[in-house]
Amino acid sequence: MAGDQHHRSKKTRYDVLLVPRDDAGKAKSVRFAPWQVYLLVASSLVLVIAAVLVLLVYTPVGALVPIENPGLVNKYSKELVALNQRMTSMMEQLLELREYNVKLRKALGEKVVATDSGVAVVGNSRVEKPDAKKKDVGAQKVTEVSRGEIARAMLGSPSTQQVQPEVNRVAFPVVMPTEGYITRGFEPALRHYGLDIAGSIGTTVHASADGYVVFAGWTSDDGNKIIISHSGGFLTFYNHNQSLLTVANMYVRRGQPIALLGNSGETSLGPHVHFEIWKDGVPVNPANYILNLNF
Repeated sequence: MAGDQHHRSKKTRYDVLLVPRDDAGKAKSVRFAPWQVYLLVASSLVLVIAAVLVLLVYTPVGALVPIENPGLVNKYSKELVALNQRMTSMMEQLLELREYNVKLRKALGEKVVATDSGVAVVGNSRVEKPDAKKKDVGAQKVTEVSRGEIARAMLGSPSTQQVQPEVNRVAFPVVMPTEGYITRGFEPALRHYGLDIAGSIGTTVHASADGYVVFAGWTSDDGNKIIISHSGGFLTFYNHNQSLLTVANMYVRRGQPIALLGNSGETSLGPHVHFEIWKDGVPVNPANYILNLNF
């Protein structure tokens, strides 16, 4: 009994015997306690798990291992649905903008059609009719003659030509869009289709007549630009503004502030408003329509 108790009291040990391949060396023995063996195995498992996690997280290997995570799947599914809805909305807006662009450019006299890749031009844009300049010059001469006849009538001088109010009547009366001085006139031969009205930056720009704002935004050449559609097939343009005070689809009255005078756009050479009037897609001389012209 005593011998059995003595053997039971001895602690359990594990020996690792290292035997060399050749006969020159001697075998070596390494003794481990059980807790050391358990610690070694546990450490090895921890290192293996850590190495696997590093591979999955910081290397492309993680993309090859399908790991299902309900939380992540739900989160990214919602984000994909939201992104798909945003893309659909953006496509609808792009289609609306393309249709609006076609209508606007047709109103400006361009021959364009909508295509799958955008808007295609099928004709020359902003081309003036051959007799447009002649018509404007003729209208100006008629106006000058009529004013001379009215002056002679007021002074009591004889006249050989009867004044016709219909000829002197302005079909589309507008007012000066801003306070300033006209530095350049209507020169269609040089592709200058309006008046340049120079002024101080920040001066208020007014609507020259009643109408709907069909465009209010930025263009690279004309800077902050406003286009107003009026009855009778007229359009008025206000280019190079510092900032805009109105938005598209807004109805404005004559004299209502719509912008602040500026020097924006690549074609601007100084603070001014470039003011144009178009009739049925053809530019006309604004001097024949402005009531308070300051020539």
